[in-house]
Amino acid sequence: MMVPHSPENSPATPAKRTRLAWQNLADTPVRTMVSLGGIGFAILLMFMQLGFLGSVGDTATVVYSRMQGDLLVRSKEYLHVYDTASLPDELPGWLAGLPEVSRTIPLDIGVTQWQNPSDHSFRAIALMGVDLDNPAFDLPELSPSMRAALRSTGAVLIDDASASDFGPRQGDHFTEADVGVTTDVAGSNATLKGTFAMGTGLAANGALLASRETFAALTPGGHNDRVSLVLIELADSLSADAGLDAVRRRLRSLGGPAAHADAITLDQAKIAEQQMWYTQTPIGMIFGIGVALAVLVGGVIGYMVLAADVTAHLSEYATLKAMGYSNRFLVKTLLSQSSLLALLAFPVALLASLILYSISSAVSGILIEMTWARIALVFALSLVMCNAAGILALRKLLKAEPANLF
Repeated sequence: MMVPHSPENSPATPAKRTRLAWQNLADTPVRTMVSLGGIGFAILLMFMQLGFLGSVGDTATVVYSRMQGDLLVRSKEYLHVYDTASLPDELPGWLAGLPEVSRTIPLDIGVTQWQNPSDHSFRAIALMGVDLDNPAFDLPELSPSMRAALRSTGAVLIDDASASDFGPRQGDHFTEADVGVTTDVAGSNATLKGTFAMGTGLAANGALLASRETFAALTPGGHNDRVSLVLIELADSLSADAGLDAVRRRLRSLGGPAAHADAITLDQAKIAEQQMWYTQTPIGMIFGIGVALAVLVGGVIGYMVLAADVTAHLSEYATLKAMGYSNRFLVKTLLSQSSLLALLAFPVALLASLILYSISSAVSGILIEMTWARIALVFALSLVMCNAAGILALRKLLKAEPANLF
């Protein structure tokens, strides 16, 4: 450890503190590399946990992101997008007469049983039923010719993100090669007419899209007089609050079964879906706890690294105190050193996380994206983690008298 000149002859400038902190790291390259490895691992762990947590929120709204409309009417017993409860089938018509409403769009969503065409095993799969004259989703695959093909009862599209467990011919995902395949769905025949690209989310490993009539035929206990959700397109999308108030007043005035319905904006529905997955499901809470544990692990590693460094250079720090350098100077020096460790470890951890994000996305089929907000958050947490560890590591020195340290 390099000892600077006395404070009387040379003031303790930030540049001097940084040089001293850097010299501490450079004098012990092996220890520094081990330290960077430990802190980099903690930063990588934060990136991975935040990435998984972010994918939970992203996949939670993958269905909502393709919905058309401004408002959503759903049952008060709604749990998540694949467990919506149901509403009277007449409800879209009851709401269509409002002057604030441009059109109402019915949507059926549920879960049914799909038989793998290859091994004949059954798997749970999501099924969405749309009005082919008034589709609830903005999907390029729903061309006029495809909608005509879906009018036959039993005709379905399958999400190309559906897992390989559902039996695609190419083994990993469904393609045009699967068009024409007929299999059992809830005791009835279903024929694949094509694929669509939406994404299935965490609540289902696969998804089908069909007409409302096919939905009723392929859903166990399906009822033609019920609807899962009602999307509403407002006459003036800029007056969402006024439209929302009008729809809620109409629901209250209808009473009866309509009293079990609630209206929210589509943006509110997305936020609520994300919060439900973050706070009310084990997977969201596991990744949330994982982020906190990553910060804790990083803090412990940083403390061990810096505490060992302080112990190794205890006599040098004591010499600085004997020369008249203040505790404030020593604290800032060690904080500079801890910040340098975070700065040096961060780029490598970021690069490693980008590689692991790509691998995880390819293996799981769930996209994990790096965002600038996440980079900024992890960078800030890294600095806080290392600096907090540095302060804790310096407690022994700050309490000691220089004469007792020799």
